[in-house]
Formats: sequence, structure tokens, C-alpha cells
Amino acid sequence: MSEARLDQARLADSPRRGLWALGLFAGVLALLLLVSASADWYSREVSLPRYCDEPEVALARLEALRSDAPQSLDESRRDYMVAAKLEFILPRASGEPEALYRLRVLQAVRKQCHQKGLLG
Repeated sequence: MSEARLDQARLADSPRRGLWALGLFAGVLALLLLVSASADWYSREVSLPRYCDEPEVALARLEALRSDAPQSLDESRRDYMVAAKLEFILPRASGEPEALYRLRVLQAVRKQCHQKGLLG
């Protein structure tokens, strides 16, 4: 008889476990969406405006990084990081020609700088 009561208690507990798991899933999903939204905001509001001083220099660094001649970056690790960050923020679309990619990056940087009032 005590086994029957244990089975009933387990069955009664089962929906609570399901709700707990669903709540945990919803919490993790909300956290992941928050991190994604925060990263997008940070790239638009903080990272891209850093390129406003000299967008052409940043684009030249990006071109040098994407080419087979990394020596043109003067062996500076910072130059690599600046270019890599720009490429991460604005990745090249699949099949997008290099010239269109460069133009899209330059336009995105200028647009963001103009919106922030950091570029003429």
C-alpha cells in the first residue's frame, strides 16, 4: 500500500517538474535573447562610432586583413584587431563581391557616424 501512495505522489509531482523545466527553458531563452540584443546594441552604439574618426583607414585595414598581404598592417596586432572587429560587426554576405562588401562597410560606418553626429 505504501508503494501505491508513492506512485500517486510521483504522479502528482510530475506536472510541477514539467512546469519547472518549462520555466527554466523560458529563462535561458530570455537570457540568450537579451545577450543577443545587447551585443547588437553595443555594436551599433559603441563599436561602430569608434571608426568615425578615420573610416577610410579602418576600411584599408579591413582590406589588408582580408587580402593575402597581412604585412601591410605594419605587424601591429592592434591593426589586426581593429580590422577583425569591423569584419565581425559587419560580416561579408555569402557570394557578395569584395567591392560591394567594402562599399557596404563604408556606408554602414558613415551612416552610423552621421546618425551620431560624429561625421560631417
